[in-house]
Amino acid sequence: MVPVALLVAAVGLLGLGVVGPPTADGGIRITPGLPILLVAAGVSWWWRGSAGAVLGVVAVAVVTVASIGAGLGSDLVGDRGLPVAVARWVQVVGLAAATYALVRRLVAGRSPVGTAGERPRRDRSKVLQVTGLLVLCGIGAELLAAYGDSTGDPGGIAFALVFFGALYGAPALLARDLVRRLGWGWPSLLLIFAALGTAQAGLIDQSLFSVDYGGYEGWEENREPTLIPAVGLSGYNAYSFIVGHVIFSFAAPVALAEAWVPARARKPWLGPVGITFAAIAYAVAAVLIVTDPESRSGSKAQLLAMAGLVGALVILAVIVGRRHQEDHAGPGKPGVSIWLVLGVAFVLALIPDLMPATWLGVIGAATATATVGVLLLLAAQTRAWTIRHTAAVGAAFLLERGLLAFTYFPLIGDVAVGPKYAHNVSMLLVVALAGWLALRGRTAMAPPAERTALPAG
Repeated sequence: MVPVALLVAAVGLLGLGVVGPPTADGGIRITPGLPILLVAAGVSWWWRGSAGAVLGVVAVAVVTVASIGAGLGSDLVGDRGLPVAVARWVQVVGLAAATYALVRRLVAGRSPVGTAGERPRRDRSKVLQVTGLLVLCGIGAELLAAYGDSTGDPGGIAFALVFFGALYGAPALLARDLVRRLGWGWPSLLLIFAALGTAQAGLIDQSLFSVDYGGYEGWEENREPTLIPAVGLSGYNAYSFIVGHVIFSFAAPVALAEAWVPARARKPWLGPVGITFAAIAYAVAAVLIVTDPESRSGSKAQLLAMAGLVGALVILAVIVGRRHQEDHAGPGKPGVSIWLVLGVAFVLALIPDLMPATWLGVIGAATATATVGVLLLLAAQTRAWTIRHTAAVGAAFLLERGLLAFTYFPLIGDVAVGPKYAHNVSMLLVVALAGWLALRGRTAMAPPAERTALPAG
């Protein structure tokens, strides 16, 4: 599979030379990546050991980085025309397939085997769980709010699911797996999510410092009342972007996804191949955003400050995680109604969206969010709290965002009424299905094995 995948990527680069701009003398432009991929295909076919796989990974990495620098992101979305976009997508598919096959080759000798030398049967439900989380992160982060010009556009939505799955779902998976492998709890995971949200808004798209990001309607009106000139950012935007990413891009989707299969809630989901793919997907998506001229709003001082804050949040997550102890919950009590938790969380989730873009509004919104956090920490100390209760909180926030999206039109672009509301209904149905899968059960109390939803540490 490796040589074939590398050849597919090479065909994409060759096609790019055919349909792209010619050389100065009118000939086909051959990029250096083409011979690199051809040589790598030959080496991987002849040298099937780990060393050959390592060389193949290096070749893929070099070509990927070079392609990003040559405008891969803009080519993929069709800025240079459909033929160039098709060639680039062929290249990307080939590179992705080659990466998968190469990593599998590297780890093949370390996988456990069953009786008679057979490998254990792969658990397909885990693949569905991971895929569902990737999709839900993309929906929660961007599509559910329905504020962009891709609202109601099937092609735009399909692309957004893939791209935002990489930008938000991949780091959510990596952070979750890290925390679960180390035996840490939700507090540490939320701190890592805060680091990721800060990195997204302050380092990657740099919307935190933008005066008019993407031309969205109402940007200046929301930014100016709480603008802090000395640091060049808005308190309202800082709360909305960073806390919004923590909740909608990461925490709420993870809470639901873990409750789909409670027995795996405290276990890592990714192996070496999955970790590699998630890391590459996140890196590529982040680089594509960073290289967009729209995402260059921060000064060097602002970017350094954001990098320091991200580092501090990660260090704090490590400190909290290392102090983690098993939850010493008291004796069992009658179960708290999941629907009561859902209702209370929904009301508290609604409050920030009703607040004005002023300092008083920021204080009110932060107070409501902090109340949710405190209640979660207190509830987690009792045996009445289960993984489904945590999922109910996540579902409440996502449902609130989806329902609120019915009350306004996209902030950019001209979207017709029919596609707009069809989009709202579709996204809300996905969230409702995800919530039902997480909360289903005959009683509100989960089995004792599931009582690890929110450890104290």
